[in-house]
Amino acid sequence: MDGYFEYQRRAQAARAEQAGDGTTAAGAGGALASALLGACGGAAPGAEPGKPSAGAVAASGTISAGVWGSAFSDQVDLKVIETFHKKQDRVKVELLKYQGGMFTALMALIAGGTPPNTALIDGPVVRAVFQKGGAQDLTARVKRDVKKDDYVDLWLDEFLYKSRYYYFPVMRGGNAAMFYNKTLIEKVGARVPQEGWSLQDWLELAQKTTPDARGTPPTQAGFESGTATFGTERPGLWHPFVWANGGELIDFDKNVCLLDRPEAIEALQLMQDMVHRYKVTRNSFPGTPGGADLFVQGRLATRWEWFTEIPRYRQEGTGFEWDVVLTPFGKPKKQTGLYKGNGQTIPTGSKNPDAAWEFMKHLGSYEAQIIYGTEGRFIPSLKKAIQDPAFTKSGKSPKNMAAFYDPRTKLLPLIPEFQQIEADIWNPQLNKIWNNDAPAKEVVPELARLTNEIIKNREKY
Repeated sequence: MDGYFEYQRRAQAARAEQAGDGTTAAGAGGALASALLGACGGAAPGAEPGKPSAGAVAASGTISAGVWGSAFSDQVDLKVIETFHKKQDRVKVELLKYQGGMFTALMALIAGGTPPNTALIDGPVVRAVFQKGGAQDLTARVKRDVKKDDYVDLWLDEFLYKSRYYYFPVMRGGNAAMFYNKTLIEKVGARVPQEGWSLQDWLELAQKTTPDARGTPPTQAGFESGTATFGTERPGLWHPFVWANGGELIDFDKNVCLLDRPEAIEALQLMQDMVHRYKVTRNSFPGTPGGADLFVQGRLATRWEWFTEIPRYRQEGTGFEWDVVLTPFGKPKKQTGLYKGNGQTIPTGSKNPDAAWEFMKHLGSYEAQIIYGTEGRFIPSLKKAIQDPAFTKSGKSPKNMAAFYDPRTKLLPLIPEFQQIEADIWNPQLNKIWNNDAPAKEVVPELARLTNEIIKNREKY
C-alpha cells in the first residue's frame, strides 16, 4: 500500500473518530468527483461585516500573516486581505514574507519568540512543524466554525496529526501540471501535448523544440544557447515522474524505500539524460535564465509547475498561446499526477490567536477562495468556489483549468520525517544524478539505505 492510500486510511479513521458517526470518505477519484459535482452546503465560515462569527470572540488588533511567493502572488494575497479589511474593521492584517527556506525561517521565528500570528506552511513539512510543537491545536476552533461538508473531502483532512487539527484545513491546494507554449510547438511542427501523452512524447517534443536561431540542435557543434529555444526543464519536483513510470517512493506498510526499484531508476535516469545526454532542457546550459523567465519570453516549450505561476504568466506571457496538460505517463500507461496542499496555522507563541483565527476563516470563505482561484494563486477547496463558472470558465489562460484538480493524483509522503529525508538524503543524493556525477543505478541503493534507516522506526498514527 503506497503513501496515497495510507493517507486515505488515516484520514478516513480520523473523520470517523471526530464525527463520532462512523462516516468515512470514498476513494480518491470518487470522493473528489462527488465533492466537485455534489450540492454545496451552507455559507462559508467567516464573520459577517463588523460582527464576529457565532461562538467567536470579538477579536481585534494588527496581525502578521507569514507567506512566501513573488511580487505577482503578493498582489493576489493583498487583494484578499483588502476584502477582509472591507468586511470588518477590528483586525488589520500585514504580510510577512519568509526570508530563506520556509521551514527553517518559520522555526527560527518561533524559537526566537517572534512568529507571525498566522503562517502558511508548505504541505510536505507541516507535520514536521506539528511534531516539533510549532503550531497551536485548532481542533476546537475547527469543530466550532468550519462546516466540513462545504469543502472538498480529500483536501479537508490532508494534514491531520494524531486526529487533531493544527492548521486551517481548507487552504491552498492543487495539482501540478505541464505548462506548454502552443504557439512555439506548432511553429516547429511538433505535436501539442494532450491527454494520454507519454514520457517518450515529452522527450521527442523537447528534442524538436531545442534549436538555436540558426536551427542547430543542441547535440551538434556550434549550438548557441544564447539564441536558443529550449524544449523543457528538469522539474525540481521529480516524484510524479517516478510514479508515471510505475515506480513508488516508499512502502508505508513495510517502511521500505522503493526508489531503488527498476521503474524508479529508469525514470530518474531519463531526467538525467534529458539534461546531459540529449541536452534538451534549459538546465543543460549554464547561465541561461530561469524557467519562468524563459517561459514568459516564449523560449521554453514546456514547464512542469504549480498553479501559482498563473498570475505572472497571464501578465507577462503575451504574444503566444499557452495552456496546461496533465503529467505524461510511462510504462503503465496510467495517468498519475501530484497533488499538494499547504496548511495555514497559528504558530506556537502567536500573540493574538483569536484575531489570527478570524482572518483564517476569511481565507476559507467564498469571497477569498474565488479570488485565489480566478486570479490563479490557488485552487479553491470550497465547493461553491471550485464549481463556480467564474473559476472554471473564466475565459483566461489556461483553458484546461481542470488539470489542476484532476483526481488522478498521489501525494508526497505526509509523514513528519519527510522534511528530514528530503533535506538530508534525497536532495544531496539526487544531486549526484542531476549533476551527472553518476548514473541513477549507482546512486539510489545508498539513497534507499539511508532512507530506510530513518523510516524503519518512524512514528505511526
